[in-house]
Amino acid sequence: MPRIVSESKEIPQMTIDLVGPRMAVGRVDGNEIQIVHGSISSRHAELVLDGVEYRVRDLESTNGTRVNDEKTMDALLQDRDRLQFGQIPFRYEGAVAKAALALPQPGSSFQMEQGVEEGIPENFRNLSPIKGKGQSGSPTWILAVGGLVALLGLGFYVFRMLLTP
Repeated sequence: MPRIVSESKEIPQMTIDLVGPRMAVGRVDGNEIQIVHGSISSRHAELVLDGVEYRVRDLESTNGTRVNDEKTMDALLQDRDRLQFGQIPFRYEGAVAKAALALPQPGSSFQMEQGVEEGIPENFRNLSPIKGKGQSGSPTWILAVGGLVALLGLGFYVFRMLLTP
């Protein structure tokens, strides 16, 4: 049976079984789900049965309705969704439990996808305007040019010192 469970410290241990085809949520009497809190509008939202799960519809409330931290006007709920009316958070426990992902067993090996060797697709094209980017060459020519420039600079300095009286 679907239900909402309060996760609020202000309204602890509030669990509401969702039993009707349409359940109004609000702060005042006359709502099937009454939540007495300043952030809840008098007619805040409604939960409507849609198949086996419920859909939440905000009724233009002042402080809004959120599903999984996103403000919404209309959303289909799924098991373990976070539902928030105003500032009061709830957890939705649906009719159909969300399947948990199985974790790998300790010590088991991880196998990469077949055919992925270098991580570069066969149809990949390098569109870089700099040709030869990423190719490693020998840096000795850079050192030779740097040494030649330094030698010429030193020679020019010595020549200037000899000519200046």
